[in-house]
Amino acid sequence: MVAKKSWREKLCNSRVLPRVVEINEKMSKRWGKGTMVVPAPKEVDEIMKQVPKGKLIRVNEIRSKLAEKHGVAICCPITT
Repeated sequence: MVAKKSWREKLCNSRVLPRVVEINEKMSKRWGKGTMVVPAPKEVDEIMKQVPKGKLIRVNEIRSKLAEKHGVAICCPITT
């Protein structure tokens, strides 16, 4: 039987991420046209670690930073 992966292992194991995908027709009604990045968990973690103690960062700010980093229209709202 295979042992369960720890959160640290899951965080570091993102072989296919980040991934840039086209925004499909259904999503374009809400998010507009263009491309979207599905970020690696490690990228989200790095941004969260940059937030000073006692401060907060909103999910939309994280998504904006990741979208800008990858040169796309939006960042996946589900994975962040």
